[in-house]
Amino acid sequence: MSPAIAPRVFPTGKTILQVLAVARWGCWAWMVGIIAFSGDALRRPVSAWMAVAVTFVVAAGATLAVRTRPEQLVTAPRVLCDVAVAVGLTVLDGYVFAPGHVFVTSQNLAVEWTLIAVASAGVAYGPVVAALAGLTFGPARWIGAVLNGFDHFAPKHFVSMAATSLFYAACGAVFGWLARMLRRAETEISDTRAREEMARVMHDTVLQTLALVEQRSREFDPELAAVAREADRDVRRYLFGPPPSARGLAATVSAAVEQARGDADIDVTVNVIDDGCRLEARSIDAVARAIGQAVANAIEHAEAERIVVFAETDDDGQVFGSVRDDGRGFDVDAPRDGNGLDESIVARIEAIGGRVAVSSGSGGTEVKLWSRS
Repeated sequence: MSPAIAPRVFPTGKTILQVLAVARWGCWAWMVGIIAFSGDALRRPVSAWMAVAVTFVVAAGATLAVRTRPEQLVTAPRVLCDVAVAVGLTVLDGYVFAPGHVFVTSQNLAVEWTLIAVASAGVAYGPVVAALAGLTFGPARWIGAVLNGFDHFAPKHFVSMAATSLFYAACGAVFGWLARMLRRAETEISDTRAREEMARVMHDTVLQTLALVEQRSREFDPELAAVAREADRDVRRYLFGPPPSARGLAATVSAAVEQARGDADIDVTVNVIDDGCRLEARSIDAVARAIGQAVANAIEHAEAERIVVFAETDDDGQVFGSVRDDGRGFDVDAPRDGNGLDESIVARIEAIGGRVAVSSGSGGTEVKLWSRS
C-alpha cells in the first residue's frame, strides 16, 4: 500500500494529525452513545463493546503519538490500522445490529472513522493511496449487509455501495492533494527563508571578501580581479535572483547551462519542454545544477565541439534530462578523480529520489537523469 519509508511530517501536517486525534475521540464518544441507547436493536452487545474497547486503544495511541512522535502516524502500520478500523467498523455495523439495520436511515458504528482513515492516508502518502483506501468502504458495506442478514439486493443497493466507494475515494484524493500542496508550499517557504539567511551570512563574509580581492588585485593582477568579479556576480545571482520555482524548469535549466558555458567558444543547444512540471523548488534546482555540471564537464574534459541539452516533463510532472556531447569520451567504470560526476551530478539527483545513467565512447558522452527512480 505504501513505500517503505513514510514522508517527514511537515508543520501543517502535524496540525492536521492533531485535529484527527481529536476527531477520533469524538467518533469514539458518538459510538458509545449509539451502542448505549440502541436497546433491543443491538443483538450482539459483546462484540459492539469490544469494538468500543479497540477504538479506545486506537484513539489513545494516536493521541499519545501526536504529542510525542507524530511521524509515527504517517507510517504504513498506523495508516493501515486506521483503514482497518474503519473497514472493520463498517462490516461490524451489520453484524452487531438486528436484521433490517442496513440500507436504512440509522446511526452507523463507523460514524466518521472512514473520513479519518482516508485523511490519514492522504497526509501520509498522497491522493492516490488515499483514494485506493476509500474504495474499500463500498465492499465493506456489502459484507456488513450480508452479516446483517440482508439478502434481497436490488440495483439501488449496488449503486449505493458504489457511491460509498466513490465518495470516500474522492475524499481521500482531496485530502491527499491538499496535504501535498501544503507540503510543497511549506517547502518553498522554508527554502526562501534559508536563502535569505544564507544571503545575510554570505554578504557579510564571502561577498565582502571577493570585493576586497577585486579591489586590491585590480592593478597588479587583472586576471585575479576578473575571477573575483565573476565569482561575485555568480554568488549574487544565486542568492538574490528569483527562486527556481518562480523561474520555472526551462528558465532554471537555461540559466544553469549559460553559467556553466561561461566564455567557452562551443556550440551548446538547449531544448526544454516545460509542460506541467510538478517538482518542488529544490528539485528543480537540483536538476538544473546537475545538467549545468554535466555541461561544465563536457567543456572542460571532453574536447567537444557541440553539446546538446534536452529536458522534458512526463505525464506525472517528473523530469527527464539529457546532456550529450561529441567529445572524446571516457571509461565510465574507471576510477575518477574529483567530484564533478559522482557528487555534483549523481549524488545531487539521488538526493531528490532520482537516478543517473552515463554512457560514453569514442563518439561522445551522454548523461541521462531522471528526477524519480
